[in-house]
Amino acid sequence: MLFTMCFWILVVLVLVIGTVFLSRFLHQREAAQAARRAAMLTPRIAQDPQRGRPRPWIIANPSKHASTEDYEHFKEQVNATAAELGIPHVHWLDTSVEDPGTGQAIRALKLGASVVIAAGGDGTVRAVAAGLAGSAVRMGIIPVGTGNLLARNLALPIDDVPAAVRVALGPDHRMLDIGWVRVDEVEDEAELPPEGRLVLQAREREGLDNQGTEGGEGAASQRTQPEDLPQPDEYSFVVISGIGFDGETMAHTDADLKKKVGWLAYVVSGISSMTSDQMHVRLTMQSPHESHPDWYSHPDVLPPNTDTSASVSTISGDEDEVTTELTARSVMFANCGELPFITLAPDAQLDDGLIDVIAVDIEAGLLGWADLSRKLVSQGMGLKAENDGFSTGKIAFRQARLASVSVDEPQVVQVDGDAIGTARTVSARIQGHALDIAVPAP
Repeated sequence: MLFTMCFWILVVLVLVIGTVFLSRFLHQREAAQAARRAAMLTPRIAQDPQRGRPRPWIIANPSKHASTEDYEHFKEQVNATAAELGIPHVHWLDTSVEDPGTGQAIRALKLGASVVIAAGGDGTVRAVAAGLAGSAVRMGIIPVGTGNLLARNLALPIDDVPAAVRVALGPDHRMLDIGWVRVDEVEDEAELPPEGRLVLQAREREGLDNQGTEGGEGAASQRTQPEDLPQPDEYSFVVISGIGFDGETMAHTDADLKKKVGWLAYVVSGISSMTSDQMHVRLTMQSPHESHPDWYSHPDVLPPNTDTSASVSTISGDEDEVTTELTARSVMFANCGELPFITLAPDAQLDDGLIDVIAVDIEAGLLGWADLSRKLVSQGMGLKAENDGFSTGKIAFRQARLASVSVDEPQVVQVDGDAIGTARTVSARIQGHALDIAVPAP
């Protein structure tokens, strides 16, 4: 009896001591992980250490305003809100057709900005983000325009300039990825200059070292590494890029109609592009991750190393690279998945270092578009989109580090809603945690 009692006392002591040590271990591990997360999320404070307050530069697109008077009123709102926050002076730089914001952002870095704010639509945000990528300098956004896709994904204030300024100059922020797209076998070149070229030209103009060493002055000297710098022919995107139907829709959207009716202009353009032909696609992904179980559930999209006599089949693949052939109306590369009224890529995260590859196909005309619309709306409600033998509107997902698409006929390519030309080949990559973005308080 005494032996049994001693045995159980010993067991209890061992369990108690083990629990204490396990608790301490887990607590220390969580503290270490929290410290790493905090370090990752705080690459550079938004305060100018010499002034004890932010030193903001605003890159603004005047064309987003109805008149010069409207633009001046906008600037007065921004300046007044900044003054309320104890910031007496705001620096302004305007975008231009030749440079939609990339060179201006790098100019602001050179002059010592502690926070650079993009005041415009999706194109301005994309261009400024390209200039700031890898710099560790805070970026803010004041949404102006009709789309504002990144702003909506970040839950930033829309149509409320003072509120957007408070967020842009506030303390809360998070790290975001940026995507880079390269087009080859170009048929019709875009009028829009590649952000990669603008980045390299601006860095050279400002005396920053394009080999990746530190340059600039003050708190905002860049710390971009050589491998982080874009290639001269790369376009940036922060939300989504694509080839096919989505590119056609963006290319044919009437700019004047968009100013008048907003997102309805995209709907009108989309309807006119619904009759676009299917593309025969060769899709290559490096380091692919399965994002959605339905990627392989339909015979039109097959798993690696599968041999079949069907019209769509996997051509080649190894552990790190998979090449697949399929038919699709559109292939998109998403950094985030929310669009107005729909969820396009339910697993997309802005900071996961992955491209969400989305393939969309339609059969049976309007019936197929209706089926696809139903699935997209369902995804927005948290329901899984299923592809089965009766599906006339098909959508499939996959995540990868790098992805490239080759198509049989030239197709329009778009980045964040801007058409960048017609090409047969598109390659996309993600630069992880390249941006430090001001966001609303949680």
